[in-house]
Amino acid sequence: MDDQGTPTQETTRSVYGATSPVARYVDGKISWLEKTIESSTTKATLAHLRRSLGHSPGEDPRVWSVTLDEVPYAHKPGSDDPVPEEWAIHTAMALFALHRQSQTETVHGRGIGFGQAVHNLEKAQAGPGDSGDQVSPVRRRFNQVVTATTFDEAVVHMRGLIAQMRSASAPIRLDYGRLADDLLAFQRPGGADQVRRRWGRQYHWLDRSPAQSPTVSEEK
Repeated sequence: MDDQGTPTQETTRSVYGATSPVARYVDGKISWLEKTIESSTTKATLAHLRRSLGHSPGEDPRVWSVTLDEVPYAHKPGSDDPVPEEWAIHTAMALFALHRQSQTETVHGRGIGFGQAVHNLEKAQAGPGDSGDQVSPVRRRFNQVVTATTFDEAVVHMRGLIAQMRSASAPIRLDYGRLADDLLAFQRPGGADQVRRRWGRQYHWLDRSPAQSPTVSEEK
C-alpha cells in the first residue's frame, strides 16, 4: 500500500487468496487508517464515517478520501447517482468506523465472513445457562438481516449487529473487504439470495474461515 492508502498487491492479498477490486480497495483504506489511527486527521475521518452511515455516498466530502478516491468501477458511472460499488464501499467503511470506535486494537480480520463474525458474537454473549433450543437476540437480529428485502433494510439491521460486536467483551473481528464484496453482490439481480446462502454457511461453519488475523498490516 502506498502512502495515500491505495492498496497494493502485497498488502491486500487475502488469506482466502484472490480478492475482488472492491475488497482490495476497502482492505487498503482500512490498512491506511490503522497505520495512522492516532492522528487527529484519521480520528476525524472515522468520526465522519460513523455519522455518514445511512446517508448516500458522496454526501460528506470529509470522507471522500476513503470512499470515493480511485474507486474500482466495473463500469463508468452513467449519471450522478451513487453506483453499487460506491454504496458497497461507503457502507463497509462506515460500518468499520462504527465497529472500531473505542477499540484498542483492530476489528478488521482478514478471511472472517459476516456469518462467522455473527456466530462468534453469539458464542461470546452466550451465558452458561443458555439453551441451544432458544433463539438468541443475536440470532434474531441476524435473521432480520438475511430476510431483509432491500439493501437499506439489511444495513439497518447490520448496524445493530456491528454495534453489538463493538460492545463485546472479547474482540469480534470481521473482514470488511469481504463484507464490501457481499454488499456489492447484494445489489445485483439475484445476488441477495447468493449472499444469504453464503452468510448462512459461514454462520453454521460449513464455510470455515481461517483463524482471525491479528492485524491488517500482516503480509501474506
